[in-house]
Amino acid sequence: MNTFCPFFKKICKGNECVMFKNGKCLIVSFLQIVSKDVLSPEEIGETRRIEILREEAEVPDWIKTRTAEELAAEILEFKKKEFPEDEYLGSHIICNLFWENKGIEHYQMPSEIRLKINRANILAHTQIRKEEEKRRKEQIQKEREELPSLVSHCVDWARTNGLKRLTLADIDAYIMERNLEILKETRRALYAMANVQLKSRK
Repeated sequence: MNTFCPFFKKICKGNECVMFKNGKCLIVSFLQIVSKDVLSPEEIGETRRIEILREEAEVPDWIKTRTAEELAAEILEFKKKEFPEDEYLGSHIICNLFWENKGIEHYQMPSEIRLKINRANILAHTQIRKEEEKRRKEQIQKEREELPSLVSHCVDWARTNGLKRLTLADIDAYIMERNLEILKETRRALYAMANVQLKSRK
C-alpha cells in the first residue's frame, strides 16, 4: 500500500528516499520517539544501558575536525537541499533529522562532542529563525504594496456578489476563489479597508 509522506508531500519512495537508512524511515523513527510519553521497562533498561556505554561510542572524524559553526552550516545546507519548500519546518525537527541521517546518536557521544552538537543546533536554530523573520518582513512589505489593488478588486468582487458588507468568511471565500496566499495581517487589513470603501460608495 502506498504511503503519503507529509514532509515531502508525495507518495513515499521507500529505499529510494534520502530519509531512508538501514531499511527505516528516519522521519517516522523520529516521530515515534517524540510521540512517546512513557517508556516500557525494557526501553528504560535500554536507555540506562546507553547512558552507561555512551562515553565509549566512537566519534566520527568529521565531527572531531569540524567546529560547531561548520556543523551548523551543514545543518542549514541539509535543510536547503532536502526541504527547500518547507520554509517553516521546525528547526528542532531539522536538526534531529540531520543527525539521524548522519547516523549520529546524540546521547552516545562524549560530553565535549554533545556540547559541540548542542552548540551547532543552537546556531542553526538561530539562523533559521533569522531567515524566517527576513522572509516574513519581505512578504509583509510585498503584500503592503499590493494591498490597494487587492482592496479595489475585492470591493468589485463584493458588489458583483451583491454584498454591501464583508464578513471575515467572505474575505476567506474571496481569498480561496483567487487562490491567494497572504499573511493574516494582510487578511485583516483587506477586511477593514474593503468594508470602508464599500460603506463610502453607498
